[in-house]
Amino acid sequence: MPSTLFDYLRQCQRFIRDAKMELVDPGDLIDYVNQARREVAMRAQCIRRLPRIYGSVVSIPIPVVSGWTAPVTVTISPPDSPSGALPFPNGAQAIATATLTGGAISDVEVTYGGDGYFQPQATYADAAGHTETVFAATTVLNTLNEGQEVYPFSGFNLSSFPGCGAVFAIRSVSIIYSNYRYSLPIYSWSTYQSQIRQFSAGQYQYVPTFGSQFGRGTDGSLYMYPLPSQAYQLEVDCMCLPQDLTADESVEAIPDPWTDAVPYFAAHLSFLELQNWNTARGYLELFEKRMRDFGGFALPGRAVNPYGRF
Repeated sequence: MPSTLFDYLRQCQRFIRDAKMELVDPGDLIDYVNQARREVAMRAQCIRRLPRIYGSVVSIPIPVVSGWTAPVTVTISPPDSPSGALPFPNGAQAIATATLTGGAISDVEVTYGGDGYFQPQATYADAAGHTETVFAATTVLNTLNEGQEVYPFSGFNLSSFPGCGAVFAIRSVSIIYSNYRYSLPIYSWSTYQSQIRQFSAGQYQYVPTFGSQFGRGTDGSLYMYPLPSQAYQLEVDCMCLPQDLTADESVEAIPDPWTDAVPYFAAHLSFLELQNWNTARGYLELFEKRMRDFGGFALPGRAVNPYGRF
């Protein structure tokens, strides 16, 4: 069950019988391990992520008006987009405090950012009953933006998933509109271009109803039409490549059992370098068998409804 760069290298050296690192340069072997990890991720599609459409409060604008009376309190709205996932399935309330200097608010500090926010609001209130409400800023979220039609794969934020690299494929696209999540039909680019995208850019804005993909791999983009009339939460089912392992502290995003297959493909590449074609082919066959077996193990047959159709 390899999980670190050292584990992978040790297993590969066993396969190629090169414990003293005399046959294959260690730098080359690291390259082969990372090529193998990319191969596994693409074949198995085992690094599947939903970029965050909810987040934490990170900052709150300071009102420009003065004449506040101490004390001034800051109340942040309850989470408006709880994730349903641990550790905060119902979200977590954010907390902030304000500093008053000479009748003006000089600073506001978010002491706890909370969780499960999309468009949080913060309300300032003082002892005299004066209030002011502003929109607070959150961590980076995956959203549709007003008037924006094109969304490159490279723009999807994966920072909350350690070890995940670029998005190379999209399985589905959903939008949350008026507390309702719906999935977009994704048409071929030719159909989208000729029959859907009929108005020039910027002339027709509403809730996007159709989508299309232009380009493939990490250079791909999603197109949405009609153009968004405001910010909407965009939930994208992403297939991702792993980041390269460069040290033992690097995070491995590939889950078990597919990590067991990585050394076989790396050994295949090593024997190609050594021009040992038969052994290279043998390790490729072993790799492909494990990939087929792991796919079957991880996706057992299942009845959609064990009680019949009703």
